[in-house]
Amino acid sequence: MSADTKHTIRKLEKAGEYELRIEWDDGVAMRYNTATLRRKCPCASCIHEWTGEQILDPLSVLETVKPVRIEPVGRYALRFHWNDRHDTGLYTFDLLRSLGEPESSPRKND
Repeated sequence: MSADTKHTIRKLEKAGEYELRIEWDDGVAMRYNTATLRRKCPCASCIHEWTGEQILDPLSVLETVKPVRIEPVGRYALRFHWNDRHDTGLYTFDLLRSLGEPESSPRKND
């Protein structure tokens, strides 16, 4: 699966009480609201694995949800251990890249 990953994470850090910041290998930095990430969990408990329909009720996720631990899964994903005790979702780098809000663009040499 890592061969299909377009980008890798250079740096991951807390950017506020309920916000994360990821700097990608191409220099793009993105911010992530933790509740939004939790609501987008791709696991089979949150997303129907055959239909792709969301099972998780987004209203059931509190705005105060945040990761208590984040661990790498190979070289292609992260596993978040949330303070609501959920920890089964594997967030691929490609998924994370699609969920973030760009903070800056890579600098180009002129």
